[in-house]
Amino acid sequence: MMAITTLGRWGLRAALGLGLAALATVDPAQASPDPLIAPGDLSAQAEGQTLVLPFTDVPTDHWAYQALLNLAGVYGCVSGYPDGTFQGENAVSRYEFAAGMDSCLNVLAEMAAQQAQARDREVQSLIQSMEQSLGELRQIESELPETR
Repeated sequence: MMAITTLGRWGLRAALGLGLAALATVDPAQASPDPLIAPGDLSAQAEGQTLVLPFTDVPTDHWAYQALLNLAGVYGCVSGYPDGTFQGENAVSRYEFAAGMDSCLNVLAEMAAQQAQARDREVQSLIQSMEQSLGELRQIESELPETR
């Protein structure tokens, strides 16, 4: 707790701004996944599709570039300012942080729901296959001669 008090109000805000800069400029109304890449489809990068960060003020060698690329390009839960910048050096207000968290959590919740639906479909398919196999085994069993 001593570290927080020695930072002071503006020092703590700046530290949060540095640590949470990726969530600073999220517009929840625009927080929809990139239509070219399905949410959570990280394999799209491996298949040769190159994502480009839409923010003009974030150099590719910046330490947070990959995080921003994931949040903006892959998950679609971070957007910048209308002028195409991210302005990552700006401090994050609690409102911006809350909007960013809400936007990213909504994307994650949607991804989890989609994965659950896919699992449910797979389980239903397995159940149907097993029921079909059981029916076939019962048919074979009924055709076997009695051995008493």
